[in-house]
Amino acid sequence: MHLIEGELIQVEQRLQQIVEAAGPEIKEVGSYVFNGSGKRMRPTLFLLATYRPQKNLTPYIDAAVALELMHTASLLHDDVIDQASTRRGKGTVHVKWNNKISVLTGDYLLSQAFKLLVGYHDWRLMEVVVDIVQNMTEGEMEQAFADPAMPDLEKRYFNWIGKKSASFFAGCCRAGSLINGDDSNEQAKWSEFGYNLGIAFQLIDDLLDYTGKGEQTGKPVYGDLSNRVITLPLIRTIDFARKDGSIHRLLEDKSETGHHFTEVVQAVLDSDSPEYTYRKAQEYINRAESVINEFRGLNQEVQKALNDLTLGVLNRKK
Repeated sequence: MHLIEGELIQVEQRLQQIVEAAGPEIKEVGSYVFNGSGKRMRPTLFLLATYRPQKNLTPYIDAAVALELMHTASLLHDDVIDQASTRRGKGTVHVKWNNKISVLTGDYLLSQAFKLLVGYHDWRLMEVVVDIVQNMTEGEMEQAFADPAMPDLEKRYFNWIGKKSASFFAGCCRAGSLINGDDSNEQAKWSEFGYNLGIAFQLIDDLLDYTGKGEQTGKPVYGDLSNRVITLPLIRTIDFARKDGSIHRLLEDKSETGHHFTEVVQAVLDSDSPEYTYRKAQEYINRAESVINEFRGLNQEVQKALNDLTLGVLNRKK
């Protein structure tokens, strides 16, 4: 992201500083976690919403870092919950160490995030961040309790990814707009942009779980399915095969042979689910692009950066 390239370098440096300043145990795990290829989408969104020509963004680096720390903490916790084996192309913390180390490291990073945010003495900013955490937790819980036999699965899916994923993107955009002094209408526009982008991002993420390659995504393929996480490609396939009930029977099979697992994957790939999921992502990207055009006096460089971001989300392979 050329426009804020210098600021993103500062984000990386600050992340390393926080890890270096910790005790030897946290330093060891933290260095492992941040020595990777994270997308830094959340700091990017925050900094773009904060950006103005000739404006010094250095005072806001800590807020950008805090958002990345929150995200990383959530990944450390998610990997334990899902028992994921790889993340960003290498073994997860709970595999390299254990569940306790992964959870405690996540807790530490979360504490550091709030420590940085408290330094701004801005209750409005804290309210945005607390809403992010609340929505993320609610969305994860709702998805964890999901069952293939539930009615209106697709509607429920968009509700929970709206909370666990899109609300985080929206919150990053709103926080940047708020810090920049925008009025409530402009903040709402930034939030709307982030929300639509976040939905599209999660849709592509869920699609790549079935169609991606592990060496590109940095995560094991079919990870969602193996952990019984219900996403749109599977929901669409369930709806497609609802009459004969075959998918339900396969999903209810708890045997360890893997035969049922292969059949479900093939059923998803043989249906229109991948194309359907991609079309939905395209719809939300279109909405995000429409919002870009509604901003008042948006800097042309920022506009180009946002357009590049939407295109990158839609076409990403990892």
